Amino acid sequence: MHETDIKEKLDAYRRRRRREEMTNSIKNAIQNVLPWNSGKFVEEQLLPASPDDAEDIQDNESISSEDSVDHSQYTVLRKVIKLLYFLLWTTLYVIAIKFEFGLVYLTLSALIFIWLNTHTRPKQVGELSAYSVFNPDCKAIEGTLDASQFEREIRYGIGGMN
Repeated sequence: MHETDIKEKLDAYRRRRRREEMTNSIKNAIQNVLPWNSGKFVEEQLLPASPDDAEDIQDNESISSEDSVDHSQYTVLRKVIKLLYFLLWTTLYVIAIKFEFGLVYLTLSALIFIWLNTHTRPKQVGELSAYSVFNPDCKAIEGTLDASQFEREIRYGIGGMN
C-alpha cells in the first residue's frame, strides 16, 4: 500500500466520524429540548463502547478546533432554549394575571421549580455523603462543624490547639 492510499483512507474515516459526531450532536440537542431528557444521551456518548474507540479518540484529538466550535454551538443552543422556556413562562404568567390567578401561578411555578431542582442522582464512586454516619470511618465532609471542633473553638479560640 502506498502512503497516499493510507492517508486517503484515514481522511475518509475522519470525515465519516465527523459526520457521525454531527448527527449525534444534533440528536443530543433535539433530545435535550425537554428538561427530563437532559443528560441521558450525553452519558451514553461519553462511555466508550469498544477498544476501537481509543483509536477514534486519538483521531478526534487532532480535530480539536472543530470540537470547540461544536461545544460553543451547543452552549448557545442551550441558552436559547432556556430563554424560550423563560419567555413561555412569562407569557403564561401574564395570562394568569389577566385571569386573576397570578399568585397561584407564581406559587405553583416556585413549587415545580423546587421539585425539579431537588431531584437526586446516583452517588458517584468515592463521593462522600453529607451525613457522616454513612461514610467510611464516619468521616465528615469538609466544612462540617462537629462537636469536638466547636468545643475547641469555644475553649481555645478559632486558631487554638488542634
